[in-house]
Amino acid sequence: MTRQIQRLRQEAARWFMRMRGAEPDHPDRGRFEAWLMSDPAHASEYSAYLAIWEDFDSAAKLESLAQAMERKKAERLEQRTRLGKAMTHGLLGMMIILGSGLFGYKTWRAWETQPVLQTASSTGIGEIGRQTLDDGTALILNADTSVDIAYYRNKRTVTLHRGEVIFDVARDPERPFIVDSGHARVTVLGTRFAVNRLADLVRVSVDHGRVRVEAQDNSGNTRFEPVILSDGEVAEVSLEERPQRIRRSANDAFAFQGGTLVFEQATLGEIAETLSRYRKVPVRAQVNPTDSAKITAIVQVRDIEKFLKALPIIAPVSIHETSGEIRLAGREAQGKP
Repeated sequence: MTRQIQRLRQEAARWFMRMRGAEPDHPDRGRFEAWLMSDPAHASEYSAYLAIWEDFDSAAKLESLAQAMERKKAERLEQRTRLGKAMTHGLLGMMIILGSGLFGYKTWRAWETQPVLQTASSTGIGEIGRQTLDDGTALILNADTSVDIAYYRNKRTVTLHRGEVIFDVARDPERPFIVDSGHARVTVLGTRFAVNRLADLVRVSVDHGRVRVEAQDNSGNTRFEPVILSDGEVAEVSLEERPQRIRRSANDAFAFQGGTLVFEQATLGEIAETLSRYRKVPVRAQVNPTDSAKITAIVQVRDIEKFLKALPIIAPVSIHETSGEIRLAGREAQGKP
């Protein structure tokens, strides 16, 4: 056994004894968590001990083990008796330590997975919302947006059900900030970024800091290699596709807080979905596989109705209005009514 492994096992044993039955607010809890998560070898050694203990998790098994060892000792020569007893006592002592460690670990895991903060936030049609969380993280919610927020002792999570949010995340290296937006997951430590969840894609725009963007399936499993974004970069995650960096200004994603909507080579679906966040009568897009209309425009929220009326003039788009919705459809050729 190398000295390093021996040292790790001794450290694990000491933590077992120290945290046995400890309360969640024990003064050493933070140091214990830091030790456990500071090196994969710590967790590995811990798991190895737990696996050993699970084979001796009942008093009957411990008693059987002790009796077998006693019989073995009786067969040894006298000069080895003392050594045998010492080894037996040491092993049983280790089992006791491991037992307390198993209990402490399970207690710690239950404590770690218990949320310390749970809240939800949403905005209505045409409403911009702002919220500051306990750690100083600030959220700006675009219109018709819904999020669930849960803070744990080892991570901070936000589920973006719909809409768009600007996050100004307080730095906390021990608790990464994770945004789950359906088929994309975003992880940061401390930064300012925006996430826009649309029907067929998720767009992530970074003002400053570093952000990891991952594609995920319906079960939350990561698909493809993640993309790391830094200052001023933008990425999109479409259904069943890997994250892609795109060439566009990250600042566009933050414009809605000032009452401006920025479209850059936007599809009719994105136009309709974005405008619907500000209209009681929704806008729908009738998507045709042959449609190639891409629209670039800067629209003030107060001028959305004017923009809709002008849309057939500036793009190959037709508009059909009913009492329940406005429907956008691409024309086969520009200029055709």
